[in-house]
Amino acid sequence: MDRLSRLTPERKPVWGRFTAPEMVCHVSCDLRQGLGELEAGPPSGPLTRFPLNWLAIHVLPWPKGKGKSPPEFLATRPTTWAADVGRLRELIQRFGARGPAAAWPASRVFGSISGPSWGVMEYKHLDHHLRQFGV
Repeated sequence: MDRLSRLTPERKPVWGRFTAPEMVCHVSCDLRQGLGELEAGPPSGPLTRFPLNWLAIHVLPWPKGKGKSPPEFLATRPTTWAADVGRLRELIQRFGARGPAAAWPASRVFGSISGPSWGVMEYKHLDHHLRQFGV
């Protein structure tokens, strides 16, 4: 949350094409999918099966600009900075409060994964995009 508070809408990315407002909406979509609030397509791609999904989540570093986001994670457009960041903060809190033992939906990118894997994946995804903007 501290890192998120240091992000500004004008901040330029170190790599990639997202603007800061677009990135906030993007990571919010991923959290919404994990909470079962965003209808995403069925899992597809090489990372949807064990052990590749486990290795990608728990071992490999998040690639810079190499992955292609599912269209569902790019569909939400920014509104106001305060509203979008407030929504992201609320999603992070609800995601964390859900706990690893909860029933988790299949990930669009990683298929059926455990609650702990969802937590690691979301941490790495948020960390990746906050680093993208130098925070």
